[in-house]
Amino acid sequence: MRGMLAAAARVDDLAVARLIGDALEVDGTLPTWQRLCAPALAATAGPPTASALALAAGIRQALDDRLVRLARPGRRPTVMLASAPGEPGDLPPSALAAILLEHGVESWRLGADLPWAALSAAVDRAGPARLVVWSAGVRPATEAAALQARHPAVTLIPAGPGWPHAITLAEAASICLTPTRTGH
Repeated sequence: MRGMLAAAARVDDLAVARLIGDALEVDGTLPTWQRLCAPALAATAGPPTASALALAAGIRQALDDRLVRLARPGRRPTVMLASAPGEPGDLPPSALAAILLEHGVESWRLGADLPWAALSAAVDRAGPARLVVWSAGVRPATEAAALQARHPAVTLIPAGPGWPHAITLAEAASICLTPTRTGH
């Protein structure tokens, strides 16, 4: 992790991307996220700095590259991933997308700071079996309950430390990889 933080301190997002990309290829996404990405992001948390932004950009590039390499056109996604309203980033949902692809499960990624109405409309249009909404900031359980009430056929997975009864990235992956009764 020191090399990655040193590259970020030099504002060298491409070096960060190469280091993370190498780890993704050797270890896979979940171990890389848990061992390198999450601790590095936590170490640079706080007011935005050039090095924190370079770190996030490098991680984003490495995850995007992995997603492109693993994608198999023609498979219908069954999981929808989004960051809750007010969430400025979507690195954890992107990591989850890569974890799922490593197991052959496609997903829709909707990005950061998605308004509830837009997320609900996307669920109506796409019809996912599972919906993961990531939040690092504190959120009331009523937000997830309202979304679940609007879409009772969808398994809602409120993930991240911001939700009551927080579900980790690994736990969200496990839920998404468990077959449903309908085969999704």
